[in-house]
Amino acid sequence: MLAPHIKKKVDELWNRFWAAGLTNPLVAVEQITYLLFLKRLEDIDLKRQQRGFSSIYAGYESCKWSYIRQEKTNPGHLIDVVFPWLRELDKHFSSASADGTELASLNNRMADAYFQLDPNKGKVLSDAIDAIDQLFARAGEGSAAQDIMGDTFEYLLSEVATAGKNGQFRTPRHLIRFMVELLDPEPGQRVIDPAAGTGGFLFSTQQHLMRKFSAQENLVLEWDGTPHRTDGAAATPEQYAAIHNGANFVGLDNDRTMARIGWMNLVLHDVTDPHLLQGDSLSKREGKARLKELLEPGSYQFVLANPPFTGTVDSGDLEPDTVLFPRVGGGGKKKDDSITNKSELLFLWLMLDLLDIGGRCAVIIPEGVLFGNTDAHVRLRRELMAEHVVEGVISLPGGAFQPYTGVKTSILIFRKVTRRDEKKKLPSNTAPLTEHVWFYEVEEDGYSKDAKRNPRPGQQNDLWDALIKFKAWIEQGRNGAQFHEKTLLQPSFHTERWRQALLRDTADKLTPAGEAFSALPDTSMWDGQVWGIHELFPELPANPKEAESQVRNQASKALGELAHRYFAQATKPVWEKWRGTGKGKKKFDAEKALGEWQKAMKSAQQAFNRSARELHKFFEPEDSAALPLWKEIVKDILNSSLSFYEHIMRDAPNLQITESENVSDLDAEIQPIARELAKIDGFDVTLRSLTIDQQTDLKEAKHWVVPVRAWARNDEWQSTDGQLIGSHDADGMVRPTYVEAMLAEGLYDDKGKLKDDLLHPDCIEARDWNLSAGQYKPFDFTQLKSDKSVAELIGALKTTEQDIIKGLDKLLSMVEGRE
Repeated sequence: MLAPHIKKKVDELWNRFWAAGLTNPLVAVEQITYLLFLKRLEDIDLKRQQRGFSSIYAGYESCKWSYIRQEKTNPGHLIDVVFPWLRELDKHFSSASADGTELASLNNRMADAYFQLDPNKGKVLSDAIDAIDQLFARAGEGSAAQDIMGDTFEYLLSEVATAGKNGQFRTPRHLIRFMVELLDPEPGQRVIDPAAGTGGFLFSTQQHLMRKFSAQENLVLEWDGTPHRTDGAAATPEQYAAIHNGANFVGLDNDRTMARIGWMNLVLHDVTDPHLLQGDSLSKREGKARLKELLEPGSYQFVLANPPFTGTVDSGDLEPDTVLFPRVGGGGKKKDDSITNKSELLFLWLMLDLLDIGGRCAVIIPEGVLFGNTDAHVRLRRELMAEHVVEGVISLPGGAFQPYTGVKTSILIFRKVTRRDEKKKLPSNTAPLTEHVWFYEVEEDGYSKDAKRNPRPGQQNDLWDALIKFKAWIEQGRNGAQFHEKTLLQPSFHTERWRQALLRDTADKLTPAGEAFSALPDTSMWDGQVWGIHELFPELPANPKEAESQVRNQASKALGELAHRYFAQATKPVWEKWRGTGKGKKKFDAEKALGEWQKAMKSAQQAFNRSARELHKFFEPEDSAALPLWKEIVKDILNSSLSFYEHIMRDAPNLQITESENVSDLDAEIQPIARELAKIDGFDVTLRSLTIDQQTDLKEAKHWVVPVRAWARNDEWQSTDGQLIGSHDADGMVRPTYVEAMLAEGLYDDKGKLKDDLLHPDCIEARDWNLSAGQYKPFDFTQLKSDKSVAELIGALKTTEQDIIKGLDKLLSMVEGRE
């Protein structure tokens, strides 16, 4: 979680590069990422040296970030010195000295890295370097800086997207987290994204594993599921190593720049030796040893991806493996051609091939994949359900990928069952391995449905409900899970105020003295991290409004008492001069007394304001919650105190000034009041509970289960011995004898077409293996508001249908000239 003032600095950094002429968003992101990487690289080198390896900067000390800072107004230094060294970085260390570090997978990927800022834009570079240093200045070194660097990169990518600057390459992170949680991988299980982009699925998988193996009492989740304080404390050493082992997180992207950004993204998120490379997952593998190795069939337990929508592939460059990508077949000239060149279909066949037996995939697809009627569409769906297990289809809101595309999308989840060398000829009479498919319709995903996609923290989010109900379906199946219950499960939400904690001693910033921190033997790992104000200061309530009210009341009271004593001290000499007048011959002159008092108050008031202003250093300079409050309290107290003593001076002979202790050092007495108020500084964050257990009732179900193969009722059928009449028994269950008889005759004709009237028209197989959720959504008769019975309504619908058919027949006769 980045504080608002850090987000503002990232925005400023982006805008500076944008204004300097780097208007291609991918180039601008890459240039900023280079700077982040160069800063991170010096830390990586220090760790390598601690292991006894020589520095990668030997003879090139001017390429260190600490030196780059000294040349920050000179883009030429980066262009002519640093980047030539960076392009040949692989030459500055041995493969042995790279093992176990981020450099192990560098793999010459910086060979075409160039710094593209105009050499005359020294001020832009200077501002950029200052901004990056300021981003991490408060975090110090270690895990806090690592977290902020990773979060900064992610926020930079999100800003590219929300600003409409070619953000189509970024899948919304809340959807990625949801998909990772659907599959719920374990440490050591290999994950691949064959269209990796910036690596979101890969680092989110690692993030999920860290969350899964963290101390639950420390874990905190934002409203959208973003985890914080993932320490991995519950993992064994072997599990912890697997969670950070880049060999378990494999990604490919066809664009070299994108692949490099994705690799640096994983490095900045503390993945060691990330396996994210440039490569076309669908292309020929001959002569591409590394590509062939990473795309070895059956090598992965999980595939997570959002491959390109509605793209086409050059058939001449497509991998010719006929087991991987089916061919047209038959006896025509094109029998050896791939059955399709549509990327979204080819990627699904690739994902099936990459999975080991039992491996699972969650993939975002355009809904056309679910109901398209081309041979390739039907063949793919039939293979998925007949030879493997489609576990679920989750329909996403139409605006999920706004503003870049309005294409309706779904998440398809399937499990591999059949080995590639055991594929059968389809269609087949054999019962499909997928017996039922679970559908869920997401209407709200926590963001507005317009092009802005504004976050809506704490409001309805169907993803939480879908997650729980999908897991119940997988774990219990038809033996226990509920399929049509009209409930919505949500976590509970609450707001906290967070701030970046500085536990090291500082003169100008508030240092918490809570027992939880003072008892720690080493606070370095917590230094610079983000904490709730109630954690830093246990005397404060967790609710920000309550904490603000409590501290404000205390500060107002304390400052009021101090101001009262301070201005009493300044008022007394003037008051004593005039309090004896009005008696005897000497007349009291209120206006003159007030004028003298105001003159005396001028310096006192200036001194009070000066002391209050000097204490602004205790508050956050930007987006501070406490500083505006401090200014308001100071103003109110000043006005009320001066009004009080003005009232006394207007009637000095008759009013008394209460005796009070003098203020000998205003700065010393006002400082602790400001420090107390500064405790509530920070930014408000909406959090969710770790459990999802808040249940509300709905008018209609959001999920349902549909059979893949269901037999149509045939009441006239008789068994060969004549003892059984009707295809179904009294309980409505199909008779095994009937099924055997129908399969013996064959479900499909010689041309592979499904015979009529054998399968129930509402089952998936009877609808060309259609997987569109809306096709099977149950119709709820209770929603019909009518005085007629359901039977009467059905009768009316049938009559209307007959009228339409008659009308169409008449129209056809007219077209054919028969009428």
